[in-house]
Amino acid sequence: MITSICIFCGSSSGGNANYENATDTIGREIAARGIKLIYGGGGLGLMGTLIAAARKEGCETLGILPEFLTTNQPTISTFGQHILVGDIFERKSLMLENSDCFAVLPGGIGTYDEFFEILAWKQLGQASQNIGLLNIDNFFDPLLTLLDQGVAEGFIHRSVRQSIIVEVVPQNLLNKLID
Repeated sequence: MITSICIFCGSSSGGNANYENATDTIGREIAARGIKLIYGGGGLGLMGTLIAAARKEGCETLGILPEFLTTNQPTISTFGQHILVGDIFERKSLMLENSDCFAVLPGGIGTYDEFFEILAWKQLGQASQNIGLLNIDNFFDPLLTLLDQGVAEGFIHRSVRQSIIVEVVPQNLLNKLID
């Protein structure tokens, strides 16, 4: 049974209002399903949209934030339970330890780093959780093309690529992640 989900997303909002709308929707939907939200601990950008939507609906949350990032964030005490950690590596390890599945929304380098680390752990048998991409307005199409090329060239095993759930509707992604 899925009781928690970790969301990776941008600390910026991006240039497309649909990113914020879908992030708000998935935050509210996670709360409606009674699933605990694990996230990067910040309150800026899509991460801020996510936590605000989830908390507004009464969602239990756990933010995992490296100490060095607290200086450029809104007051984190307003965002529910938090764990402050020493570095990014500890953050990702705790996210893996506390999450039953993972969803990735648009974001930048940090979001890609988190996605690829979890995917690598899954490939190496260190993680078994489902991983999904919320492909809002085809944001992840270039990434999927890159992964498909890795499969075609023999660098990525087809089963790893096939294990990534891709959806464009937040509710559909959650349905597939929690099955």
